[in-house]
Amino acid sequence: MTTSDQPGAPLGRRRFALVLCGTTAGMLLLDIHKVSIAIPSIERALAPGPVGVQLISACYVLCFAVTLVPAGRAGDQGRRLALTYAGLYLYLAASVLCAVATSAAVLIAGRAVLGVAAGMLMPQVMGLVQQMFPPAERGRAFGVYGMCVSLATALGPSLGGLLTTSPELGWRGVFMMNVPIGLALVVAAHAILPFAGGEQRRPRGVVDVDLAGLALGSGAVIALLAPFVFTTGKPGDVSARWGTLVVAGVLGVWFVRHSRRRAAAGHSVVVAAHLLRIPSFRAGVLISLTWFASGPGFVLGLTIYLQQAEGFSPFLAGLVMLPSSATSVVGAWAGGRLVARRGRVLTATGMALALGCMATTLLVIHLAPSWVLLWAIPLVQLPQGLGAGLVVSPNHSMTLSDVPPGEGSAASAIGQLGQRIANSVGVAVASMAYYTVVYGGGYSLVDAPAAVHLAGLDHAASVASAFLVIALAVAVADLRRQRRTRAGELVLAAAGSR
Repeated sequence: MTTSDQPGAPLGRRRFALVLCGTTAGMLLLDIHKVSIAIPSIERALAPGPVGVQLISACYVLCFAVTLVPAGRAGDQGRRLALTYAGLYLYLAASVLCAVATSAAVLIAGRAVLGVAAGMLMPQVMGLVQQMFPPAERGRAFGVYGMCVSLATALGPSLGGLLTTSPELGWRGVFMMNVPIGLALVVAAHAILPFAGGEQRRPRGVVDVDLAGLALGSGAVIALLAPFVFTTGKPGDVSARWGTLVVAGVLGVWFVRHSRRRAAAGHSVVVAAHLLRIPSFRAGVLISLTWFASGPGFVLGLTIYLQQAEGFSPFLAGLVMLPSSATSVVGAWAGGRLVARRGRVLTATGMALALGCMATTLLVIHLAPSWVLLWAIPLVQLPQGLGAGLVVSPNHSMTLSDVPPGEGSAASAIGQLGQRIANSVGVAVASMAYYTVVYGGGYSLVDAPAAVHLAGLDHAASVASAFLVIALAVAVADLRRQRRTRAGELVLAAAGSR
């Protein structure tokens, strides 16, 4: 029996732990987005080129994804607190490595280690929420969790942009900001989690991790991303790079067959098929695979455009994003309270809002003069943030609603795996769309004309919009499934009452 199952875990302590978990998750997700604020400065300082810029973004998300499943499995087997502490210490060390990097290669390596730390932490914090709160309380708990995530991501870009503007820190500021925050999280974790339902029974035996499956799955994702990362639009691009998509397909098929054999033999697998047979969990993962591919690419393109084409400082570029992140806190709060009654209606509404606001943002950029953008874009972004809050928080709750608590970390890891793969693919494809316009025209990010940057932003937005349309279609399909299920339950109940 875990502490959370006992009546001795006071609600007040669990709420403090919930805020801690949400803040930690927000910092991990912020590291996906905030580096885009510093990309122009990194380009000037380290000259990584288009492939290097892609790797700085992609290696964090990829290592994040690869670490999730084994960390989630270990967390479910009684190592949740130990992995939380280890992940926080590694997060601190990797942040320092990134901040002191003297070359693009060192920065890429630091980002990779940072991704491993994030992969260790994310399934633990989500598993803790699952563990500490019973099903009847989870909707509101994930609403508070989503608010904390949104608040962290709201303040992060502006603070990171402000630090990047500092002549003493420059681009290193986006990584230095992790250090005091990470130290505070370490202290809070040691002080709160053992007394709020975070302590578990001692681990038994060796963690059963499917290393071969992990290698096959990771190889498939790397092969999938490779042609997009190495597409620069320059004449030297090797056309044979697209052949890695075939390799990705072969590894993917091999991964599925290997997983089926291990599951039949009673061993653990990277993606548990029995969890994917739960309709609510399966739909949540599919939405994660598409929704989380849409946002990061557009944010990256918009922040680069505002700095390089419109002359915004990194601080102003981050400040433009603040209203949408702030209203996402409201959306997460409302979503947590309404998810039990409205379900997929919330996510579909949120996606429609986000899609409309993305189109309106582009329209404003094309038609309005530069001085208008500083207030017009934040105004347009207000409903976009509200929509994002209505998607993320309810989707977390609905994805895990029917999952047994004992498999909370493993299920959270699969959900997060889908999100991180989506982030990787979304950033890679949208970045390719933007960078091929810039570098393919013979420019770099720091010397391309405004018109070239605008064309790049249009291409990146098209990619993001396509992913968002698919996500909306998945949400509508799941909404119809839910309504059919409820109608069937009402018919059965009526028949039973006769």
